Amino acid sequence: MNENRKAGLASLFLNSKVEVVLVDNHNLNLYVLEDHPLHEGYEYLSDVHKADYLRTYFMHHYGGGYSDIKPCSWDWNPYFDALYNSEAYGIGAPEDEYELSVTPKQRPWLGQHWDKLMSNDLYIFKPYTSFTTEWYNNLLSIMDSKLEKLKIHPAKFSREAADTYITQYPIEWGEILLEIFHPLCYNYTNELIKTMPYPITVNYR
Repeated sequence: MNENRKAGLASLFLNSKVEVVLVDNHNLNLYVLEDHPLHEGYEYLSDVHKADYLRTYFMHHYGGGYSDIKPCSWDWNPYFDALYNSEAYGIGAPEDEYELSVTPKQRPWLGQHWDKLMSNDLYIFKPYTSFTTEWYNNLLSIMDSKLEKLKIHPAKFSREAADTYITQYPIEWGEILLEIFHPLCYNYTNELIKTMPYPITVNYR
């Protein structure tokens, strides 16, 4: 990690007031469930898409909190309490109307429905809800459909994506996360709490 990322991670450990675990290649095997192994195509994904896959896997099978490695200045405990004292499926930050990290294909739809959506940068979910089940199953369906192409054209670098580089790698930037997550937020908007602070997205890389 560069210094900005290290500072962001340190702020999560210091300020979130909850147990923080950094999942990486050294400890991932401790969390992969015997009955739910990683998809065969996982090993062929770019690093960005591996991270997308894993947050879906963790939110469905484990629940709990997820955060990008970005600066954190708040206590997460009130948000855990708010979720688990409610009937909601998840809690997160409201989506930003001017969010530009999504792909051009998503922006028109996001622009129409942003007020019903949740940011993908950080959240807390209960496991095995209808939301996470659809999220996970949609991911697996796409992985199944892309498997043979992934075997032939695995990712060669960390941020590779079919719509942002000239490549034969078959998965687009938001295809296995944002393009699944945002429509689900729209469909389940009444089962989501959108009161977490919006993450810091300036000078965090």
